[in-house]
Amino acid sequence: MTLACQQLRTEDAFEQFSCILQESGARDALAYVLGLSDYRFIGIFCFAAGKANAAIHFDRANPSELTTQEVPDTATYCCYVRDSKGVFTTANALMDARLDGHAARNAVLAYCGVPVLTPEGLLLGTLCHYDVVPRDPEQLDLELLVQVASALQQGDHIPPYPVQH
Repeated sequence: MTLACQQLRTEDAFEQFSCILQESGARDALAYVLGLSDYRFIGIFCFAAGKANAAIHFDRANPSELTTQEVPDTATYCCYVRDSKGVFTTANALMDARLDGHAARNAVLAYCGVPVLTPEGLLLGTLCHYDVVPRDPEQLDLELLVQVASALQQGDHIPPYPVQH
């Protein structure tokens, strides 16, 4: 795909995301972004007191499922995004030497995450696609994901860390 085509696709997708965000909210807008890929999950993960959990979550296979299980922050690939404040991807964790010994390696095989940052550089969380089977992260429009993360932050759409009941 040419750069001009990619930019047009990104611009159109972001415009659609923005409309859904305004009309239906962040979860539905993220479901739209997920639909541009073959990944199963998308979420905004936040960190608190050594734990990680999804503040917003969408599961293509179980759309009525609103939450994930809270885990130690080091048991998710989001910790790599958090620590670097940059993009982290893996197409197949079982084939990725960087993930040797990682707690999620056998459960979450594919991951692509970008940081959700304030203008001052404070990390609010991560926006990530992930799946239990290998997926090609090249299918994801990283420019779109960064724009989506920024729009969610700027519009104050990132909920606080989920409270466990």
